[in-house]
Amino acid sequence: MSARIVVLDSVTQCQGRVQLGDVVVAGSFAGALSLGLALPFGIRALIAHAAGVGKDEAGISALAVADGLGLPVAAVETMSALIGDGPSVHDEGVISHANAVARALGIAIGMSAHEAAQRLTRAGEPRAVTANLVDERPCVVDEVATGRVVCLDTLSFATADNAGDVLCGGSHSGRVNIEALLRIVHPRGLIASDGGMARARSGISGLARLDDAGVAGAAVDVMSARIGDGRSTWQHGVISAANARAAQAGVVVGQPARAAARRILH
Repeated sequence: MSARIVVLDSVTQCQGRVQLGDVVVAGSFAGALSLGLALPFGIRALIAHAAGVGKDEAGISALAVADGLGLPVAAVETMSALIGDGPSVHDEGVISHANAVARALGIAIGMSAHEAAQRLTRAGEPRAVTANLVDERPCVVDEVATGRVVCLDTLSFATADNAGDVLCGGSHSGRVNIEALLRIVHPRGLIASDGGMARARSGISGLARLDDAGVAGAAVDVMSARIGDGRSTWQHGVISAANARAAQAGVVVGQPARAAARRILH
């Protein structure tokens, strides 16, 4: 029986949907963190989003890591597909990066993600592994009487305890991530990555949803901070987009994320 191809908006949706040996096509960025979240499910291969590639090539950092594990991984070109939208990655994505294991299976730059996924069903037998790629620990970088600035590598690690906090996340600011966050908590504010903006500005499509929820939200340029690294968002990020709530707090494009977070907090 041939391997299945499972299409997900985010690798955080693997639980209950991904089985040993599946090829996963995900709307997530193709970083080491995304790989780390999918590996325990015994995936056969992964296709994800290049997310602008970004600072230190963090948007495609899964590729080299996966080579070391013998796992084929590829990424689709940033503007070819909506980030945070698995069907768009699968149906519209065009491969822009592939690791050595994937290339050995015939995955080529310019190939459709749909064709690449079909080819990857012939990859070697998988195994469930962990590679210490995921750090779930929050990092508090500023604190006042009314709240904190807390760094999280992925917004999926937020908890109800973050209700008074400004979160600096490594995630992209697409709608799928924001809606998942709001099911957990309504923070005071959020600063995350713009994911290279991506097709139809999907990398920041969640900022309007934050406005609707009364939450100040902003995104940092993916070239300024490593996507998948909340501390980098805080330390190095430069604001590339802000919603109305954030603008009212004094957040502007071009501002350091540190200054923006403190404006929202104070």
